[in-house]
Amino acid sequence: MLKKIITVIALIALSILLGILSLTVLPWATLFIGLQLAPAPPTPKITHGEFPFHLVYEIDGKQYTIDDTIICDYVGTGNDEAHGKYIKWDELLAAGNKITSFNYNTDDNQYGIELFDGFIKGQGGTSIVCDIGNPQYYLGYKKYIDYSPGRVSISSPLATGVISEDELWEKYSIKIIEEKFSDPMIGNEISTESDYEDVARFAAKGIIVDSEKSSYSPNTQQIVFTWKNTTTKQLICEQSFYIQKRVGNKWKDVYREKAVGFSQEEINLDPHTELKRIYDINIYTENIPLGNYRVVTPVLVPINEKTFDSKVICGEFEIK
Repeated sequence: MLKKIITVIALIALSILLGILSLTVLPWATLFIGLQLAPAPPTPKITHGEFPFHLVYEIDGKQYTIDDTIICDYVGTGNDEAHGKYIKWDELLAAGNKITSFNYNTDDNQYGIELFDGFIKGQGGTSIVCDIGNPQYYLGYKKYIDYSPGRVSISSPLATGVISEDELWEKYSIKIIEEKFSDPMIGNEISTESDYEDVARFAAKGIIVDSEKSSYSPNTQQIVFTWKNTTTKQLICEQSFYIQKRVGNKWKDVYREKAVGFSQEEINLDPHTELKRIYDINIYTENIPLGNYRVVTPVLVPINEKTFDSKVICGEFEIK
């Protein structure tokens, strides 16, 4: 009788133990097996690149100049429960200047030159970094929507994201004087057609774009639009823009292989106002083929007093 009781108790204990193991070990074991069986990301065709850049900035009245080369490398694949199997990249500067890895509300790690890292009274720990670009960008593996190196980002308890030139100077006495970055490589993208994203999904809301003409001739030098801001927010727009052409039911970039310099001067689009925006497309081409096109301009939309969201303004036009 005693032996039977001991056996029953042992079976009950074993059942409880197996139940605990199934709740604690089994999910992790299943996850581990799933990660091992998951397909590895494709290996990039281009695994190494070197990209010179020039940066001049001022902090508290003192000017600094960096002339260096960004070295980007593919270093294999990693595996974790948050990302599954993923590509590992490495980036460093050839001349030994300090480089900072950061991730301010982005999916991928970014790299930059640290402009400030310290405690500010009433704001707390604050970090300000000038983005110099990451390996995915330079090696042509990933195409970011409306992105190019040179933006300055801030991270603090009060604000995280891109910071405007005015606030950077007025509040932190920091100014980007001059910057020049290398163009990314072309032909390393492995994304399929199913990865297509229309940049218009990132269009700033409440902005009406009217074309001055319904169509233009192939030798047109300028395209003119009127921007109308129907919101209560002041938008900060860049001078830069790029051109897309409609091919079938998709928009494709054109002339992106051409390096074009733009003024760093910002365009402010105040609330409930309108302005005329003239696009000098002759900087890209002097004879644009027939078809339907649009110009795309990066714009910063304030989320709150110190944080901005990256959006675009698109204007369509026809060449015939």
